Amino acid sequence: MEYEKYWSIADLGTNSLKSYEVCLCIAILFILFFILTKKFKKSNQDYERTIILWSTGLIGIGAFLGFVYLRFYTIDTTEERIQKTLNSEYVAVVEGTITNFESVRPISRRGIVTQESFVVDSVDFSYSDEVLGRFNRFSKTNNGVFRNGLPVRITYGKERHEILMVEIKK
Repeated sequence: MEYEKYWSIADLGTNSLKSYEVCLCIAILFILFFILTKKFKKSNQDYERTIILWSTGLIGIGAFLGFVYLRFYTIDTTEERIQKTLNSEYVAVVEGTITNFESVRPISRRGIVTQESFVVDSVDFSYSDEVLGRFNRFSKTNNGVFRNGLPVRITYGKERHEILMVEIKK
């Protein structure tokens, strides 16, 4: 059977946002604050303008140096680590159709939380969109993609049945 990847741990937001990009944004923001402070803040006797200029300038330069270091002097091994995880001995693959699909929406302190569970070839899976779940696309639950009878191939961690990749039959 031929499958198409629906979701993978490589698709998480934590893998798409690079640390050097964060440093660059911080550097640009603080250098912009420095320029605006220099241009619009009037000098007074309590050295407030000088303190603001020094602090924004130092943070901006530090963030820029962090960007240079992270971008040009470190090696990003994210993809290799993900592939190593997907190919490790603690990972299993199950193929079959989804059965016993259930979607529940209980109300918790954090609002309405969707919990979904299903079985593929006698392996139980469950997940919810609680806490950071809404940060990635997989846990955008109750989206109508998963249903009883859907042929899937799921790569999962053997111990806790954590879903690492979902592929759907074309």
